[in-house]
Amino acid sequence: MKKISPKYKDTYVNCKTNEWIPKTFENFIGEIEHLTSLCNSTGSLPLYRGHRERNWLIDSTFARSFKAIIFGLSAGEKLNDYVLNTSELHSSVLNLFLLKYGVLVRPSEELESVASQKDLDSWFELMKKYQQYPEEDNFFLKGTNIIDWSQSSDVALYFANKNRKGEGAIYICDATATGKTLQTKPMGAILDKMNELGNSGEPLGIPLLFCPKKQIACKRARNQQAIYFAQMDLRYDLETIWRIQEKSMRGEKIITKVVLPANSQEAANGYLEEKEISHDLIYPDLQKC
Repeated sequence: MKKISPKYKDTYVNCKTNEWIPKTFENFIGEIEHLTSLCNSTGSLPLYRGHRERNWLIDSTFARSFKAIIFGLSAGEKLNDYVLNTSELHSSVLNLFLLKYGVLVRPSEELESVASQKDLDSWFELMKKYQQYPEEDNFFLKGTNIIDWSQSSDVALYFANKNRKGEGAIYICDATATGKTLQTKPMGAILDKMNELGNSGEPLGIPLLFCPKKQIACKRARNQQAIYFAQMDLRYDLETIWRIQEKSMRGEKIITKVVLPANSQEAANGYLEEKEISHDLIYPDLQKC
């Protein structure tokens, strides 16, 4: 998206935090619709992610778990730059991730067989299962490096409003502005490349977009209209990476954050009810993918 500005004059734009801050819930919805319209008018693909805490970083569950266990950080806290930029941190988080995916956790023989028969990506299917059914992940560092996004702003609002106490946020990503990020290699080959590049000290690149045409049917993922970005360098949240990328893009924006006002839970619940976005829709089954 290029040359974007809020729809409403009283929506405050915080240039330091890169946030749009509407005054009311109605204006919040108006700004989301405004950004969606801008994307659609240029043929862009808007993706949405909702956070019930305004200050949460766009980190994968694995990155959050690593930062919480090793450094005691919350989902909204960043490491200081000295630690963040060290090769020691880079190799530590990467190799713990590769220890989990490749040594201790692998696709089952049954999954490999189904994947082979139906031309599926077994590693992606394993990670998708852990995203949708985190209770099945028994490793002490939870989660994967893929991050759920939705093609529906209403689904993002459901997650932003669920159990919310104060301000939340919705991120809108123009997926076409991220460049050639659509995953083309199998996840297993990407894991091998992460191992090769990361352990030679080379950067792992910008986030990759995962939306394989062939997937194991999962009603939960389908209803959530889920698409996934893989966090390649686990030290840096996606917003940080994309803000750096934006600096070389001559005014084009990859991501916009719109703050969901405090004390708007009731209004948000009413809006979602009208749109028929409910718990039963988001979590339609208790079965595995």
